[in-house]
Amino acid sequence: MPTATTFTSAKQFVGVAKETFQGTPLASTFTLLVEKFTPEDKPVWLDDHAMRGSMVDNYGRQQGVIKTDFSMSGPAFGDGLGFLLANILGDLTTTGASAPFTHAFSLLNSGQGQPISHTLSHYQGPVASVGTRQYPGSCLSDLTLKWNAESQLLTFDAKGMSWPSVIPGATPTSSPTTVAPVPSWRGSLGIGGPASGGTLIKTITEGEISIKRELEPVFTTQGVQTPYIIQRGAVSVGVKLKFVAADESPYLAMIGNTQPQLQFVLDNGIAGAGQITFQVDIQKAAYKSAKYEAGKAAVAYDIDADAIANTTNAGASGGFSPVKVTLTNAITSGTYQ
Repeated sequence: MPTATTFTSAKQFVGVAKETFQGTPLASTFTLLVEKFTPEDKPVWLDDHAMRGSMVDNYGRQQGVIKTDFSMSGPAFGDGLGFLLANILGDLTTTGASAPFTHAFSLLNSGQGQPISHTLSHYQGPVASVGTRQYPGSCLSDLTLKWNAESQLLTFDAKGMSWPSVIPGATPTSSPTTVAPVPSWRGSLGIGGPASGGTLIKTITEGEISIKRELEPVFTTQGVQTPYIIQRGAVSVGVKLKFVAADESPYLAMIGNTQPQLQFVLDNGIAGAGQITFQVDIQKAAYKSAKYEAGKAAVAYDIDADAIANTTNAGASGGFSPVKVTLTNAITSGTYQ
């Protein structure tokens, strides 16, 4: 037995629960499988610099308002990713009478335009009794899907903010999914149409699709340090793609401002209830740069594009959306929202 108390990072895990009221913590209902989770409580410090006739400049410090910033990353699992998409986009339509179910996520435009928030429960170890800190009111500002056919699973990076951490009444239980992550080589990408037939592009080696959302913590004179609300603002979507140069098509799409349709599809190759499918649809991808790249044996083009808002990618809440992301999995209706 060790003679000193220590805590191993290998036992960490992160749970998630959808909230009824933003900032009110709830016990974990689903385990998010991540490789890294990095939270930081960030109070504002209020220093007293009033002159008192001495050769110093700080006579006291009080704590102001407080919020938490966090980031997480790891393989993109076809069930857990739905919680993150519901958080950053908000509009969800689920179809299917039995598994596999189809979940289509778009930008929420109805009501106040505010998606659901979540409590993240992080089992850390050092916290007394329960080993866990919860991060209520969690809202995402960034969610990026990345792939590389040669060397990666489909992965994600996410950032966001929350109310300051609290200690729950009980230790959560890790209940990892049996769903496996999916290697990037299984993916396909269509430009100017679906990822099949004549619009399937076979020369993409890697890419990323990044959803960004404005967040603003609003603090008011209500007698507490925590936010009144973490306000969600506008959404933007960026795309980066690396093409092996079969021709000048990537450059011509940029210089001609053709803004083609883009569709990325990746699945686990299983039919029936075990099917996992990721599908990202961008009806209008406006290329803003097409960099010629000759650093490797095969000439390539690096594309940087923005998704343009349109009604085709919009969901049940109407309006415009720059993207629609569809997951197929065994998760039932009502789980994500």
